Amino acid sequence: MNIIIVGDGKVGYTLAGHLAREDHNITIIDKNEEALRKADNTLDVMCVKGNGARASILMEAGIEEADLVIAATSRDEMNMLTCFTAKKISKAVRTIARIRDPEYYEEYAALQEHMGIDMIINPEFTAAQEIANILQFPAAMNIEPFFGGKERLIEFRVLEGDMLVGSKLSEISSKLPQNMLFVAVEREGQAYIPNGAFEFQVNDRVYVMGQITGITNFFKMLGRYILKVSNILIIGGGRTSYYLSKIISKLGMSVKIIEVNPKKCIELSETIEEAIIIEGDGTDQEVLDSENIEEVDAFISMTGRDEENLITAMYAVEKGVDKVIAMTTRINLPNVVNKLGLDSVIDPKFITASYIIGYVRGMQNSRGSIVQTLYKIMDGKVEVISFIANTSTKFLNMPIKNLSLKKEIVIACIQHRSSVIIPHGSEKIMSGDKVLIVTRSSYIIKDLNDILE
Repeated sequence: MNIIIVGDGKVGYTLAGHLAREDHNITIIDKNEEALRKADNTLDVMCVKGNGARASILMEAGIEEADLVIAATSRDEMNMLTCFTAKKISKAVRTIARIRDPEYYEEYAALQEHMGIDMIINPEFTAAQEIANILQFPAAMNIEPFFGGKERLIEFRVLEGDMLVGSKLSEISSKLPQNMLFVAVEREGQAYIPNGAFEFQVNDRVYVMGQITGITNFFKMLGRYILKVSNILIIGGGRTSYYLSKIISKLGMSVKIIEVNPKKCIELSETIEEAIIIEGDGTDQEVLDSENIEEVDAFISMTGRDEENLITAMYAVEKGVDKVIAMTTRINLPNVVNKLGLDSVIDPKFITASYIIGYVRGMQNSRGSIVQTLYKIMDGKVEVISFIANTSTKFLNMPIKNLSLKKEIVIACIQHRSSVIIPHGSEKIMSGDKVLIVTRSSYIIKDLNDILE
């Protein structure tokens, strides 16, 4: 596909890298010559310098042959105007806009109708949703709901003394709660789709799929189930804090936000009635101690600086807070974070990339089984993809045990009407079923038929 990305910041650069690796023709538009030079030197892309909202610049970038325009600048108004202009030039082109301001984002439907935007993505809102999911199951490092929350993908770390250590998956499977499946493991930067012979080691990062009751029982077996989170301390009063406060207050959680900027504190107190706003430096140990950091159930560091987030998160861990979450925005940071012992780390640009890549694959495969969602884990090494099976699916009504699946691909979950199951060998996929696939990213799965040898 021919894709134009307007805006070569963190989100635009990350997107361009992922999409270029999937053999799309990528053109980046930006006014920043240094940013374009970096993209030109490190990615397989074309670069155009200029204002992406101008028709002449879009024409230079090849808008007439483009399949998709992604507007990902730091300005919402620029992104909306870019999509509007693109649609005026080419009726056939699809458009995606990054829109972050709550006042605009709350008018989602109107923007799509009047501005010609096919998809709106809000990195801060999606990050807030992801954090809210983690807070509802604090024993996990990360959690992602699928099929309307009926199934959850849970990440946790194997610790010394766990029953898993030194055991093969085949040896412990009979001890596990029903409807639970081990789907992926990360060990020393390498990704594995485990089979029965896989043996667990300390510090493995393990991903399991299952219903919340089964996973809860599993964590109780491990002896590390954490009760519900009630009171939360957030450092930084940005947009993610705004969205998160709105979401979790509806879940009965109390929120306190520490923000260093006096003007922003006033704005927050006027817009977030659900939270207590405190003016202060959340990176200052004395401020954190004065707010009784050791008594909170969860601590979330979301300032605009990764270094501050990591330092304050590490201090919260030291003070014994049960659930600590840090936000990062740097591409090369995950390995550093792991070494620091921080488990729950949120990267908004990476979440945004997953959503958009899923949309792109759905565009490519409009005649086959439909890509419903795509979620990347392990820094992109593994993908979790939800498809809707239809008459183009070659193995309808065939027992799964009879299918010749590619290596390191697992059918993790099937939803048939209102019933959701972890499939066994005798299960069959029918037209209309939602099917969840877990696979190494070395395979580019665009259609459900791609899982077969």
